[in-house]
Amino acid sequence: MERIASRTVKVKDGEIIIQEDTWPYYAYILKEGRAKVLKNVGGKQVLIGLLTEGDIFGEIAFLGKTKRAASVTADGDVIVEMIARDTVMDFIDKLPRNVQTRLCTMASDLTSITEIYSRLAVLLQNMNAEKKMIAAETFEIEAKKIPEFIRQVITGMDRRHSVAVEGLNKLSFQLERRQARQLNHNIKMNEMEAD
Repeated sequence: MERIASRTVKVKDGEIIIQEDTWPYYAYILKEGRAKVLKNVGGKQVLIGLLTEGDIFGEIAFLGKTKRAASVTADGDVIVEMIARDTVMDFIDKLPRNVQTRLCTMASDLTSITEIYSRLAVLLQNMNAEKKMIAAETFEIEAKKIPEFIRQVITGMDRRHSVAVEGLNKLSFQLERRQARQLNHNIKMNEMEAD
């Protein structure tokens, strides 16, 4: 197996490892600790993922030739291995053209999915925040003062709202599972083609 040139760096809790919307120079392997993946949506930092030991991150922007789609911050003190963009791209350039094309397509898809997922996460957070704004007891007391028909309308809306939020949560979970399955499938296909 070919040796990869890299360097290891310690990162303190809360420090930024990757900054969203900057050009990529390194891919990373999380050697020790945990990290948070954050995306800025409408000026709000949204947690879209967690990284653990062994996870590789930051390589997607190389393949898509784009700026970073998300930020990664240390969740506690961590150690990361940094691999320069040129090193990664030298390995990718040696792959068969069809594998390179597939990797670039996956990178584009993952960038789009990250954008959709982060917007969905904000929507769910906002819905949950709005729902919590009115305490259940206060709502019930106020509901007793209004006509029966309006109470039924409100109850129906609340029920539909809960079903919609639950549906969005399920959709988000399915999207995560599908993304993980697709990534695993593509990795296996790439390994088979490389052999």
